Amino acid sequence: MLTTRQNRFLELLRNFIALHGDSPTLAEMKVWMEENDWGEVSSLNSVKQYLDALVDKGFIARESKKRGITLVDDKLTTQKIPLIDSRVSCGSATNLLEDNACDFLEVSKKLIRSFEKVFAFRCEGDSMNQAGIDDGDCVLVRPETHDVRDGDLVLASVNDCGIVKKFKRAGETISLLPQSSNPIHKPIYLHTSDSDAIVGKVLSILKN
Repeated sequence: MLTTRQNRFLELLRNFIALHGDSPTLAEMKVWMEENDWGEVSSLNSVKQYLDALVDKGFIARESKKRGITLVDDKLTTQKIPLIDSRVSCGSATNLLEDNACDFLEVSKKLIRSFEKVFAFRCEGDSMNQAGIDDGDCVLVRPETHDVRDGDLVLASVNDCGIVKKFKRAGETISLLPQSSNPIHKPIYLHTSDSDAIVGKVLSILKN
């Protein structure tokens, strides 16, 4: 069994890996602890002692390399995903993936498979209600776009506004299509040269 502080350390470690997609160095973990209300950490050796305890108790494995920490929790069926502090779909201006995570969502590993980085965004408005996305729902987004195809739901940044829409490409035109029972919402058209406006692919919808 873990002590209270060991368990809290493990939780911070999991959150770091969920946010950054990689394990921390000792120095990074020291800063991360202090930034997350741990208090002043006296030395890197203090971090190492916590890591050694987690290794001894079977919660992590360590290799002799810079970022060699592995969580030994594959048997767990859930994983923490950073929830970005921005609302998308019909939201106000947002820096999207550049924003800080305001919280973490614990989701089934089946939803994210083996993707290295996945972020959660909370949606607002009714522009995608016929696609099953209602006001307050969250979407899981993978910030890679090489496999986006017609019909996929994507997160895009248009005029500094984060939006979730259905993707369609025809010739040199990219269409971002609403899926709504409200006729006020209209398609948004981009040139293929603006393809970097597509921030990521929606993997799943988490109902509010």
